[in-house]
This record gives sequence, structure tokens and C-alpha cells, in this order.
Amino acid sequence: MRKTITLLVVLMATLAGVAQESKVAFIPQPESVVLKEGHFSLTPNTKVIIPAAFEADLKPYVSEKLKNDAGFAVSVKTGSRMPAANCIFFELADNAGFEKEAYSLEVTPQRVVVSAGDYAGLFYGFQTLRQAIPVGAQSCQIPCLVLNDRPRFEWRGMMLDASRHFQTKEFVMKQIDIFAAYKMNIMHWHLTDDQGWRIEIDQYPNLTKKGAWRADRTGIHWWDREPATANEPKTVGGFYTKDDIRDVIEYARIRNVEIIPEIDVPGHSKALVASYPFLSCVDSANFEVAVGGKAPDNALCAGKETTYEFLNHMLTEVADLFPSQYLHIGGDECNKMNWKKCPHCQKVKADNNLHDEEELQSHFIQRVNKLVTAKGKTMIGWDEILSGKGAKGATIMAWRRGKYTPEIEAPKNGYPTIMASYTHAYICQVQGPIAMEPEGPRVVLPLSKVYSYEPIPDELTVEEANLVKGTEACLWGEFLPTEEHTEYITYPRALANAEVAWSRPDVKNWPRFQQAVEAHFPRLNRDGINYSTSMYTVYAPFAIDELHGKAIVYLETETVGYDIYYTLNGEEPSATTTKYNGKFEVPLKSLLKAGLFDKEGSLLGKITEIRLK
Repeated sequence: MRKTITLLVVLMATLAGVAQESKVAFIPQPESVVLKEGHFSLTPNTKVIIPAAFEADLKPYVSEKLKNDAGFAVSVKTGSRMPAANCIFFELADNAGFEKEAYSLEVTPQRVVVSAGDYAGLFYGFQTLRQAIPVGAQSCQIPCLVLNDRPRFEWRGMMLDASRHFQTKEFVMKQIDIFAAYKMNIMHWHLTDDQGWRIEIDQYPNLTKKGAWRADRTGIHWWDREPATANEPKTVGGFYTKDDIRDVIEYARIRNVEIIPEIDVPGHSKALVASYPFLSCVDSANFEVAVGGKAPDNALCAGKETTYEFLNHMLTEVADLFPSQYLHIGGDECNKMNWKKCPHCQKVKADNNLHDEEELQSHFIQRVNKLVTAKGKTMIGWDEILSGKGAKGATIMAWRRGKYTPEIEAPKNGYPTIMASYTHAYICQVQGPIAMEPEGPRVVLPLSKVYSYEPIPDELTVEEANLVKGTEACLWGEFLPTEEHTEYITYPRALANAEVAWSRPDVKNWPRFQQAVEAHFPRLNRDGINYSTSMYTVYAPFAIDELHGKAIVYLETETVGYDIYYTLNGEEPSATTTKYNGKFEVPLKSLLKAGLFDKEGSLLGKITEIRLK
């Protein structure tokens, strides 16, 4: 009885929270929000005042976004005095005790005040204010409220993979703009891999002359593509000039987004060794940029001194170009078969008393770590760099789970750790029933599972948990050939990642977040984002009863508050057909069609169609 009462109380509190917040939907959910009576009317006569110290960056940004969101221009000026009424005032409160990136937002009928102790806090307070501006309304009435907010984690990342399929500078900037609007502050840029080198390096021009281009295998499955020959045209690819990258970095800086470059070594380096074959252990091989998943002989030689000389010069240019304190060197999934046969690698292994190729990789990583550190940077690597003897001083990006537990081992061994679990944060995986989604990895990672991610494992002590810098969603690009498809895969799951990284667990709940996502669809429409509505898809698992020639069917959806209707006669389902109330039995080979419908009887997603056999 006590357990039942407790569950009812929790449910009532959740529903009450959802109802109270229905006037405005925030993503990520702030730490505390109190809605008040009344509203502030934003008009063309509203005065916007920002601190003079931020005029160059914040003034044009605020002007642009208010015009975009409200539909009209508003005057933005600098100053330190708050007007009496009809104003939006940005207050830099240096001595108010705000944590880094924290802010407060107060809306009254007379004015809006955004307060923070730094640029980032003012920027994020403005993002929250933007979400309170109604989309497409005839008048811009912002609900009165008092809001206090701060991030849970300092690292709130998204990874874009420009190597597998090149993305234009303009597309990358568009994504950064959306990431920043949802308070994500890291864009991890995967710039090199087997299928393409995307960054201009002056000292090594062949990296972009050859390494940025591959043969066209469009229409052939990623893992079925045959390697390119030397003579066929290389027409697929592209690269960023240094000026392109400077433009992206500056664009991101204004939006409080730090750009982290990744140069993936010693594995995933087919484009690198194709450009400069002397970096390979193999004297004769297919030194062409990989066209798909097959990339033999793609590891750098860990035994040649020329490898480290090359890396030193190349990483110097990368470090000089990117102002971030971090430089990601990959370190994952290195195929070490050639190392076992390479005389250079075996000599280094013997000279340094290394027991196996895992320790040889550790030797390689430690040498690269010294190169990175000498350039004033902190090295980040995927969790494979923990193998062998590790790499003290590095930051670990933990992606593996199962028999590997780097998300536990890394912080327990004193490593700052970024959580990027492939089970919850690899949003390149499909987000609905595999048969109904575009081509991709045959693993389903729905929106609700991304949202359920808890980055801090229970096994960590408080001190160890403090080494968890945050979380990152990874968008690997093997199955993302177009910009439209990339956005479809990214949104709205990037919004779930944003709330996982920013909001504390006690303010999270799935029903509220689901409603907030639905409220944000018009914003994404306005901003030209090709988002997915797979959250509305009906899943139809069934079991076959061979003895009786029947199928036992279950219908499921990750959303709450809606009804599933279905048919078995070939007709399209509607709110007037059979409503799903629990498992049912039907003859084998029946044609099932099912859909999710709202209270008005409108279909929300796609129709699921399956032959039960």
C-alpha cells in the first residue's frame, strides 16, 4: 500500500510539473523555474541593453536572433543603466556569485533581466529567453517567470564526422548555431579517417591533393564497396582551407562553442598513408583512399622515426590553427597485424622491452602525447589509449561498454573522462524500427534511450565522479551522404543529449521532455532543420505460435499520452479503427498496419506495416 501511494504521489507531481510548464517549453530544462501571472510584450519599440564589453560579439548576435525569432527588428544598444520599462536588460553581475556559465532570467510585465557573471552565462540566458518567445504568434508575449540555471557538466559535446562524407563550411556553421541554442559548448570535429583527410596542412600538400578525394561508390552499401584502383577518377570529397577553419572557429566562439579537432592516428589512417606511403609499415600496398568500410593497411608505422617527425610537423600546424586547449588524436580501433610483421616496429618493441603490440600502441600514444603537450595542448584519445601502459596526462573519451568498462576504469585511474557511450550517445544509429528508417547501422537508438543516459556510473566515488567532464553525442558519418540525412539523424536526439549534459537528474522526466520536443518542432521548422519524427513510430514485435498457427502481437511506442490504432484487413488505420489495448492473437500471414494518433484523431508519425509470418 505504501509503495502504491508513493507511486501515485510521484505520478501526480510529474503531471503537475508538465501542466505548469505547458506555457513554455525549455530544452534543456533549467534548474528552477517559477511561472508568474502576466506577460512581457516584446515589440519593435523594446529597448535591448547589453554590456559594452560584449558589443562586438553579443550585439550583432542578439539583433539577428531577435529579428529571426520575433519577426521584427529590435534596437540593441550598449549600456549599464536599466530603462524604466519595455526593455531587455543584460546584466553582467561579476560579484553576484554566479558559477561559470550560470545565469538567472526574470520576466515581469515591465522588463526582462538576464543576469550572469560571464559572457557564457548571458549567452545562455538569452537562449532560454528565445525559447520563451512564441513561434508564429501575432504578438510576442513572453510569460512572466523567475528562473535560475547552471550546467551540470562543463563538457556538453557534439561530434561531427566530416571524413566519411565531407560537409560544407556553411552546413557545419548551421549545426553549431543550433547546438549553441541548446547550450552545447563543444563541437568535436572528426577531420581525418580512412575515407578522407579534410584539413589543409601547408607542409604536406598531398594530404588534401590526394587524401581528400576518393573514388565514387555511390549506391553501393558502405561495407560492400571494393577498394579503388590507382587509375580511376577520384571525384568524391573536399577539404577545409585554413581560412575556412578560422571562419568556423570564430563563428563558434561567438556562440560559446569550442572546436576540438581530431586527427585520428595510428589507426583509421588510410587517407594519410595513401597520401604519404612512407608512413606505412608496408612497402607495397593499395595506397588509395578508402571508399567504404574496407580499409586494409590503414595503420601508421609505430617503429619509424619518420612517422613521429611527420606527426610533429603536422600537429604543429593543427595546434597553431585551433585555439582550444585540447587536441584529439583518436587512438581507436588500430589494426596491429602489420606491426607484428614490421621490422621497425619489432625493433622498437625489443628496444623498449614492450611485451606485445598493445604496449607498442601505448608507446606510440605516449610519444604523440609528448608532441601534443610540447605544443601547449592537452591530448584527448578514445578509450583504447588506456591499453598497454596508458597515457598519463591525457583525457579519455569513453565509448565502449560491455566487457570493456573504460567509463569506470578511466576515472578510477585518475583520468579526466568524457562519456560517449555507444549504447546511448552514438546517434548515428537508427532511431526507429530498422525496416522503416534510412540505411544505417542495424541498431536502434530511440530518442527516449538517448534521454535516459546517466553519464556518471554508480561504481564511482564522489572524487572519481568529479573527473567526469561531461558527455558527448557522436554522429559518425558512414551512412550520412547528404546534409538532409545528417540533420534527420541528428535531431531531435541532439536535444536529448543537450538536456543530459546540462540538466540535473532531479529536473528531468520523459513526459515533460517529450512535450518540450513537440513544442520545439516549429522552432526547428523555422530554422530549416530536417528533423525526424520517429519518436511517433509504432513498434510491432510479435511471437509465432507454430502449434496453433497464430501470431501473438504487441504494439509499442516510446511516446506517452497517445493511442495506437491498427487494422488487419489492409486498410489504413485511423482513430475509427481498432484501438490497441494489449497483446492480441491473429492468424499467421495477416497484414498488420498500425499508427499513433493524438486526441483529435490525427496521425502523428508513419504507418507501420508488417506481414506477420
